[in-house]
Amino acid sequence: MPEYIISVLGGVVQDLTTITDRLPHDGETFPASRFTMQPGGKGSNSAVAIHRLTRPNPRNQQQYDDTKDAPGTRENDIKVRMVGVVGDDKFGPALIENLEKCGVNKDGVRIMEGYDTAVANILVESESGANRIMQYPGAASHVSPDDFTTGESLGGGVVPHMMVAQLELHRDAVEQAIETASRVGVEVLLNPSPAHFLFPDIYCNVSHLVMNETEAFVLAERKDEDTTTFSDWTSIADYFHGLGVKNVVITLGEKGAYYSTKKGEKMQNGYAEAEKECYVFDTSGAGDSFVGGYVSQYLKQRQEGEWDIKVAVQYGCKAAARVIEELGCLEPIPWADEVDIPRRRNTG
Repeated sequence: MPEYIISVLGGVVQDLTTITDRLPHDGETFPASRFTMQPGGKGSNSAVAIHRLTRPNPRNQQQYDDTKDAPGTRENDIKVRMVGVVGDDKFGPALIENLEKCGVNKDGVRIMEGYDTAVANILVESESGANRIMQYPGAASHVSPDDFTTGESLGGGVVPHMMVAQLELHRDAVEQAIETASRVGVEVLLNPSPAHFLFPDIYCNVSHLVMNETEAFVLAERKDEDTTTFSDWTSIADYFHGLGVKNVVITLGEKGAYYSTKKGEKMQNGYAEAEKECYVFDTSGAGDSFVGGYVSQYLKQRQEGEWDIKVAVQYGCKAAARVIEELGCLEPIPWADEVDIPRRRNTG
């Protein structure tokens, strides 16, 4: 089968993660129990997730006599390319090297001289897994719309078949990339995080809009309510369908995810439950792995000539569950043959 290229346009970030028994109150200094430095960024995490979730772990490859028996796509024909920027500090080159180590093509990642690499400060509450994240964009905020005016610029030198975009780069640059993708026939999945206002005419160029509930409220300009019904989510999805989006997914944490897809005049919508066999330790990487799982299932179904959005959303929920069982965003991302295997038992 011919090679299929996925590009991911987003952040390449250095994560600084602090583990604490509880999150501090305003003005309070509270001791932490652990600190780690790991590669991260929603873009990088999603790129690694797509790579891993479209193929089995190479360490387990020998158990599959035929690649058709291996979980993931029918062949290892999915190639993932990262597109983004880092600074010329000590973090940048190391993050690029790690992408290559993880199997992601790095040709689209530039080093911007005179700028810092993006950094995320992450606080994780050990008991609940809840997190707070503050991200400094560094070089990412200086990417220009002029950087994404050709099809080749969307894939680090080649025209991809599909582009996954976050909003970690400058908003104007991302909007230009989406417009260029539409012009050259590249399918787009938008994961609008961190959430920023986008011009409504951008959405007609988006095939898949995958966001969490907070991002959905911001982008649809709705108020965050204490309780949200099925009809509320349907109303939000209809808003984006009206702007031209074909597939809308809203992740709801422990409640699973809402999905809606438009096939001609017909609509398919509903809920996918969150994975029940799951121990929550650190939720900070859940959304990125969900995107990876969703994309991997979309690609698999594309190979088979069908599309069932519920199956893709359910798989995304499973992939997210495996990540939140461990500390960190990138390292815990599972391979396709590890998605159904809990890493820790939920004891309560």
